[in-house]
Amino acid sequence: MKKLIGLAVAGTILAVMPSGAPLLAQNAAVDYDLTRDVRRAAQQAQTAIGQSNFPAASGYLSQASAAARTEGDRYLIATLQLDVANRTFNTAAQVAAINTLLASPLLSAEQGAELYYHRARISFHAQNAEAARTDLQAAIDRGTTNPRVFVAMASLTNERGDHAGAITLVERAFAIHRTAGMRIPVDWYRRAIHFAQEANDTARVVSFGQALVAEHPTQRNWRDVIVQHRSAYPADPEAALDLWRLQDAAGALTGEFDYRDYAQVAHGRELPAEIERIVQAGRAASILDGRNAEIAALDRGTTRAAQSLRSALPRRAEAAMSAAAGESAMAAADGYMSLGEYAAAAPLYRAAIEKGSVDTELAALRLGIALARSGDGAGAVAALDQVVGPRAGVARLWRAYAGRIQPVPAQAPAATPNG
Repeated sequence: MKKLIGLAVAGTILAVMPSGAPLLAQNAAVDYDLTRDVRRAAQQAQTAIGQSNFPAASGYLSQASAAARTEGDRYLIATLQLDVANRTFNTAAQVAAINTLLASPLLSAEQGAELYYHRARISFHAQNAEAARTDLQAAIDRGTTNPRVFVAMASLTNERGDHAGAITLVERAFAIHRTAGMRIPVDWYRRAIHFAQEANDTARVVSFGQALVAEHPTQRNWRDVIVQHRSAYPADPEAALDLWRLQDAAGALTGEFDYRDYAQVAHGRELPAEIERIVQAGRAASILDGRNAEIAALDRGTTRAAQSLRSALPRRAEAAMSAAAGESAMAAADGYMSLGEYAAAAPLYRAAIEKGSVDTELAALRLGIALARSGDGAGAVAALDQVVGPRAGVARLWRAYAGRIQPVPAQAPAATPNG
């Protein structure tokens, strides 16, 4: 017999799951005794594996099994058998090798956790949820740091009706990923949102959605998350309007019904200039073609109304800035917002907040929107952080949008010739 350190026969042995994720990497040296005949057969098996000659590898491993005498022999043989089984997608052989390894005193807790996860996946695909759950719990009990274990356990826990428990588990997976500086996969966010919806946990639906679009700001994600947020404000038309504005800003108006519904909300808030602007944008994007009678009715007369508003606003804004209370400044700011003239709206929202007599949370939210649409991401974030009341969810979502705005580089002063 010969004593070896670790799993090395001809390089590090690494069992690989069908997904390609490493399963049995040796993180620390392990002393074990290896019989000479087993060592020789294992070397031959590993060479065959490298050549993808799995029948030959299995034959050499059978020879090794017949010569096995020590725990080291059995450990090494099972490791190579698992490698072959993974590469050939032989689930029965995978389970047999895993069972042998789990019984080995040479196995570390971390390796055992990964093996339990591997066996849990096999059970899940065989539609044996209870066995999968048992093995996932065994992996957790052994201190696994594999976030996929917690995501898988969260799904099974949710299926049992324990939605709060599922949320706790998926949040543990998120924490592991964030600690490692890794982006959380979109699918995990979608699962978490689903768990929170089933738990009727609106706050977490909102927070998971905000994190999703902050990390993965695709058109689909923005649209889905905004729709979820909108359902949280069924009795707040101002919040609904500002979420439509965000959907427009994020480029997530994806069909005729989106433009129609946005126009309907603007119509309900008596904002003809905004209707005109959004309908024109839909036509420019070749999404609206003028044949929708409902949209045509909503758009009727909006051009004239927008022109009238545009002409009147400078005078109204000037008067508002000298007024004692903030109502007229807020109204003028809302007018500029509806026209898409965000840089003009921002100072008026600030004035409305300073003068008072307005919904200061709504004014702060609108100020953040105006700054974001003007390209001032840092200013927008500062304003949106002031919104802590019922519309905080809308503000946090706008904050995710504003946080991705890149600051405009400062212009270097022009050189002047020496006089």
